[in-house]
Amino acid sequence: MVQKLCLVCTPRSGSYYLLDHIARYFDLENGKEWFGRVKKVHYEGLRTSPVDIDHSVNEGLLTNKEMSLRLLYLKNYPTPFIIKCMPFQITKTIERDSMPYEDSQETAAKYMRNFSLIYMETRDKIPQFCFDVISKNQDYVKRNFTSYNTLVREVPKAQSLTATKEHFISFMERQNYVKDFRERNYKGEPLIYWEDYIEFPEQQIHKIERHYGLKPWDVSFDYSENGIKQKKQVLPFQKKKVMAHADYETVFTNYEEIQSWFQ
Repeated sequence: MVQKLCLVCTPRSGSYYLLDHIARYFDLENGKEWFGRVKKVHYEGLRTSPVDIDHSVNEGLLTNKEMSLRLLYLKNYPTPFIIKCMPFQITKTIERDSMPYEDSQETAAKYMRNFSLIYMETRDKIPQFCFDVISKNQDYVKRNFTSYNTLVREVPKAQSLTATKEHFISFMERQNYVKDFRERNYKGEPLIYWEDYIEFPEQQIHKIERHYGLKPWDVSFDYSENGIKQKKQVLPFQKKKVMAHADYETVFTNYEEIQSWFQ
């Protein structure tokens, strides 16, 4: 049976690093943020590309037809893969955008039943929140504050940003939606906390390995040297080097107020 994995996460949680690590460690194709409106799906392998829309506003919504096509494509995809999904993305379409909450959760669950799930969460929400606010105050084409390309990534200037209560409410709505989704649908799948992954990446990857019976990408292989077969050892892929957060206490004019919102 073809392994079809999905990392269930929230925005700016570090999922980029975990998704990449899982894909490389288990030799899976990486479909990235497959159901997101900021990605164009090319239906050529699992190739996607960024869409130049301002994701901080409610624009560029997909259609139900496009979401169904993306799901159908994955259901029939012939080789093992992993994608990531934030469950609220499933109903972020033109037709479903005002769907009642219960119906939205049920629709998201129907989509996610087609995949073997891995859940990801952060314990410390403040850096995640600050990174989320920064993402909404950048050049949305260059993505200069959130790009994983070191040649593009910039650090916001000191005292250049002020988070609002509206930011916080929006952030918590998305957090709570995904938390509620997990509580409704959890069946013992691997749950990985970002902080644990940073400190003990191998232990967290092994949770997935044990639960789903996956095998790592070949850690050894035969090769020929001067006509004699040799066995060469290859270390399992390590996680990518994580780009450090900005000094949010310096960047935000109201960092103490932000802290108070999470108490």
